[in-house]
Amino acid sequence: MNTNAEPVTLPPPPGRTLLKATLIALAAAGIVLVVAVLPAEYGIDPLGAGRALGLDQLFAAGEEAAANEAKPSGLVTTENKPVHPQLNQYRVDTREFKIPPMTGMEFKYDLDKGATMLYEWKSSFFVDFDFHTEPEGAPQGTSDSFEKGTAAQSRGGYTAPYDGIHGWYWENKTDREITLTLTASGFFQSARLFLPDVPPQTVPIPERP
Repeated sequence: MNTNAEPVTLPPPPGRTLLKATLIALAAAGIVLVVAVLPAEYGIDPLGAGRALGLDQLFAAGEEAAANEAKPSGLVTTENKPVHPQLNQYRVDTREFKIPPMTGMEFKYDLDKGATMLYEWKSSFFVDFDFHTEPEGAPQGTSDSFEKGTAAQSRGGYTAPYDGIHGWYWENKTDREITLTLTASGFFQSARLFLPDVPPQTVPIPERP
């Protein structure tokens, strides 16, 4: 075996051969583009080959998937959208009331339409309660009641269906004084206090420190 043999160097192909190979490659790429890529990716099928090969269905499936991604699920509408930007600042309010025997009182927050409030109240004994509202601008006596019963505590969340005052009427039907503590947080600036034989009072809710 001759280990000193010179390496063999092949001559470069003629320029005409390179040109022919390049043209063949370009032609093949063009055919693939027209027959496969355009129908499958862009829905363009000038020769009808994509339809014959079923490639147009790939494009249709991709369009449908994209539309489904952009389309809402149908569970959320403009009426029940979960995000509600607010103009008023978020505030927290805690207060204590003394309700004399056989007496009732009301406390309601001023809420704009769409404003949200979280609340919890506890009393030292059972009281009759009624969570109700008074729409702004409605005739006197117009009210919607959303929850009522007899309890020593209640908690929950509330979103105002319209501008107005929204809150509770509590009545002590016992022969002893009842202490009731209310904590509420939400987008309100003031509240209204209604006591027997006393004109309604506007109660400012201070901003959080």
